[in-house]
Amino acid sequence: MKIATTIGEMYPFTNSEIESVRAYEGTGFRYLDYSFYDVLKVQNHSLLSDNWQEDILKAKQVAEELGFTFVQAHSPQCAVVGEGSELGLKATIRSIEACGLLGIKNMVVHSGLLREFKYPDDKLAYFKAIEPFFKALIPAMEEHNVNILFENTTEKDCVYGYFPVTAKDLNDLVEYMNHPLFGTAWDIGHANMDTADHYAEIMEMGENLKAVHIHDNDGRNDQHTAPFLGTTDYDSFMRGLIDSGYKGYFTLESDYFFKYLRNPALTGPLAHTPTEVKKGAVSLLYTIAKSILTAYNVFEE
Repeated sequence: MKIATTIGEMYPFTNSEIESVRAYEGTGFRYLDYSFYDVLKVQNHSLLSDNWQEDILKAKQVAEELGFTFVQAHSPQCAVVGEGSELGLKATIRSIEACGLLGIKNMVVHSGLLREFKYPDDKLAYFKAIEPFFKALIPAMEEHNVNILFENTTEKDCVYGYFPVTAKDLNDLVEYMNHPLFGTAWDIGHANMDTADHYAEIMEMGENLKAVHIHDNDGRNDQHTAPFLGTTDYDSFMRGLIDSGYKGYFTLESDYFFKYLRNPALTGPLAHTPTEVKKGAVSLLYTIAKSILTAYNVFEE
């Protein structure tokens, strides 16, 4: 199994996605996850400009020059129903097109937390509500051969509305969408907050599971910190990946392991994590991931 990580963890420390790619030089990583997550939070983001392809192709060029390969992505965080969903759809389709240029097969999406529905009783109504958004992605998915993978959240967040939580929720959503380019992604940190049985959940997803997000937390808060700094059962998780025949990447999303802005009220020279410290943390993430895979004899360069 090969290790990847999200370049989004370096965005606060750099001025562009291209600089973020360069920041991984010397960290041990060879495979990268391209994050489009904050596209709609950045004013005049280049992905929505007329010449958007230039930055994507430049990022690909820099990655290739440094020996990196983009293998996974995360779609823009956006509304999928109602106000803002039209722009969200444009950004998501554009991110699929970008994946095509980058050679990325799998992109993880958030299916949307809809407050008008209650978990778990309103599952079918929720599926019907989000169907138009995701069915509208299919032409771009087919043209660029990109899988869209639905991610689980924690049941603790579902006090605010409906969002898939379990393997069954995710499988049911994939079945409802009824297209071979839809699949699932298992976020181990979100599942840890519900003390999920990772082995059972992964085995239930089976071939639908095409991507994972690796991070840790204390079981109460979605902290996105490094593995072993929380309470996650990595043995159950690893046994599930192996026994299910998982073929994807071991992708880290531990972006809050040494985050940039520690406290908005601080203004001194030590208010922010130094870039060299963050880069050291990223190197440590690789070492941790390698140790996990090596323990189960599945590490691949």
